[in-house]
Parts: sequence; structure tokens; C-alpha cells
Amino acid sequence: MSNHSECQNNEERPNLSEYYINLDKKIHIILTRKKRERITYDILDTKTSIRNKSIILKEKQYQMKIGEIWQEAIGSFPGFINLYVGHDTGLDIISHTRKIAIELKNRTNTDNSSSKKTNLDKLASFKKSHPDYTCIYANINADTKEKTLCSKKQYIYHNDVIIEKQIGITFLHTIFSNDMEDVVNFIKEKVEKYNV
Repeated sequence: MSNHSECQNNEERPNLSEYYINLDKKIHIILTRKKRERITYDILDTKTSIRNKSIILKEKQYQMKIGEIWQEAIGSFPGFINLYVGHDTGLDIISHTRKIAIELKNRTNTDNSSSKKTNLDKLASFKKSHPDYTCIYANINADTKEKTLCSKKQYIYHNDVIIEKQIGITFLHTIFSNDMEDVVNFIKEKVEKYNV
């Protein structure tokens, strides 16, 4: 990421000291949580397949934790609320002050076509009930570095409403604005520190 300091405007920036203290605790809890070690059994398992399954399980668990960290980081940023699982909207994050509703995925390949339709349905339903809100289907990462760093906003017409699709830096800048680089660097530092 490049330094955005030359692009910063005079908008009021929130005091993030308490945000960082709380986010540090949440990242620590997520990354040090006990991992499930048991892999699925297959009658044709070999030493190599068992080793490979163990590696795949660890990577999948790590990716899920990273997704959870992003939801905490965005959902606890000033002005945003982490809706967690089971909220009546079915969405992940909301900001009533900024009038934004978000369905968040860590990667563009997280949702299959059926899941994506379900998630767009939830956003469209919310948009119909709250037409003044911007509804965003967001992906933190695309399949390539270029797409993650350089994607533009896209607009999806779904169930008679417009939903924004945002990926990578575009989305993170929408949320964190001029604090984006600081927040991303903070998260990277904590992931490196606590990832055991």
C-alpha cells in the first residue's frame, strides 16, 4: 500500500486508542483459541494424505480466524456495529450513523453461487426496508494481488435494488478512510504476534 498522507483531507479523524486496545484483545482471543486437531477419516488414508489433510485443516481454520478478525476490526470501528451470527437482518455489520449495511467475506471465492444469491437477497431485503442505506457486498481479498489493490466499486442490480460490490483496498478505504493504512498495519502486526 502506498502512503495516503498526501491525499488526506481535513475530515475529523476518530480517536482510535480505545479501538486499538479492544481490537488487540479480540485478535489475541481469536488467534489463541484452541484449534480442532481431528481430521476426517477415509478408509484409503495414507501417511501422505493424513499429513496433507492436517495442513489443509490448519489453513482452513486460519482463514476462518482471519475472516473473524476482519469482522471484528470493521464491526468495532467507530460508527460500526458487529451484528454477529443470528441478527434478524442476517447481515454482518451495520453503521446507522453512516447508513451502511455490509455482508462481509474474506475472499471473493468464499461464497458459491447459491450462498452469494442468499447474501444478496439479505442485502436487497434490507435495502428495500431502508432505502437511504448503502448496502455493500464486500470482499477483503480477491484472487489476485492486483484485483485486491486496484478493484473499483461495482453495482449489482438484485431483486429490484442496487447493491454495491466492493473489494480490497476500495472497501477498506470506504470503512477506515484516512486511517486505513494504520488499521491494516495494526492488524498485520497483531496477527504476526499472536499467530501460534
